Amino acid sequence: MFVVLIFSYLFLSIVLADEKSYDRRYDYFEVDYFVNNPRLLKKYLDCFLDQGPCTPIGRVFKKVLPEVIRTACEKCTPLQKKFTKKAFDAFKMSLPESHAELKMKYDPRNMYYDAFETAIAI
Repeated sequence: MFVVLIFSYLFLSIVLADEKSYDRRYDYFEVDYFVNNPRLLKKYLDCFLDQGPCTPIGRVFKKVLPEVIRTACEKCTPLQKKFTKKAFDAFKMSLPESHAELKMKYDPRNMYYDAFETAIAI
């Protein structure tokens, strides 16, 4: 009985831990290659803005992006925050007009974006 209780606790801990952060499957995405490739940055921004097709990874990111901005990356791991900061800095530097559109699309009343940027500036 004690063994069943321990396994139940471990299982519950794993399930609850997964809900506290985003899928870690993409934690090792080649962020430096991504941010140094203007064509790729444009493709992802087009995906996020519904102005072009999405890659499978782009669809995953697009799906969580509204929550990430609204909650100031609350469920992001430190590695995910680092990736997000690099990506959004690259969007701002390389494609400022598209970045402004992205900001307007996901935070039209400008209620969350400043807290989001502060949270990822680790």
